Amino acid sequence: MSYIPTLASCGDMEQDGGVPCQPNMITSCTGRNPLCAQMEDKSSFKCCSDIPQDSSDIETLEGTQIKPLCPNGAIPFKMPQVMLCDPSIVNICPYDYTCVEAENGHLLPSDSRSLCCKTSTLYSFGKVFIEAGLTPKIVPNAPLSGIQYTTLNVHTSALLHSPEIRTGDHFSLSPYKILEPAFIKKVVLYQQQTKGSYLHVLLFDPNSLLENMQFYYDRVCDGGKEINLEEPIPDDRKMWVVLVYKTVDPLTRMYISISTDLHAKYQNVVQFLRSPTAQRLGTPIAGSYFYLTTD
Repeated sequence: MSYIPTLASCGDMEQDGGVPCQPNMITSCTGRNPLCAQMEDKSSFKCCSDIPQDSSDIETLEGTQIKPLCPNGAIPFKMPQVMLCDPSIVNICPYDYTCVEAENGHLLPSDSRSLCCKTSTLYSFGKVFIEAGLTPKIVPNAPLSGIQYTTLNVHTSALLHSPEIRTGDHFSLSPYKILEPAFIKKVVLYQQQTKGSYLHVLLFDPNSLLENMQFYYDRVCDGGKEINLEEPIPDDRKMWVVLVYKTVDPLTRMYISISTDLHAKYQNVVQFLRSPTAQRLGTPIAGSYFYLTTD
């Protein structure tokens, strides 16, 4: 009952010979969550990837083309692929996983509305960061909630919008032309935030030993779920982590020496997350991580 994305697209590729690949060399495939899939002849493998299902694409897709999502950013079995399940069958999912209805189940056919999600992450999003090895080693306080999706800068006339990247996604830079250095254009949360509060977004490479991060602060909340961040800040990453913080007052008013702290009191993001500034930010209200691969 495993869900293999874009089998239809694989068929389209196969008509022209397709893009051959080897299961142990997934880096040869590109796109959204690229996959080296075995073809129907059982003797060849071709590159596949997720069908785009961004907000602007959903209305154009059939229900069978839409990938089910675990609720509130929980971890699906074999992320970023998923495993469908029948909730009427007891213990149908692997150990530590529970069969639940997808958060986008209303868009799916009745026989594919449920999938296997990691049980611990269904009840606490913080467990997602623990499973990824981010908390407590790098991020001391795990986020309280997930992020629906993040959009980055894209440079290609073939796309009218930036792809929506969700927790655990792997994006190869081709054909989406996600630029490096990358910057965040928008973050969409699961919950609405208090109108008039201030949101602060941190983006960083958890594997870098250098001071490589982007910090967007004092974004006034309009009471919705979206955080629009159009100002580019240079950086270059492979694995990216996104954290969102919320404060009642502007960070610059709370802590007048913010610029001094940012430039002088730490050498990398691990130190920053344990700095006085990070302590004033408190526990992240939402978080996500994803991967990008360069050409």
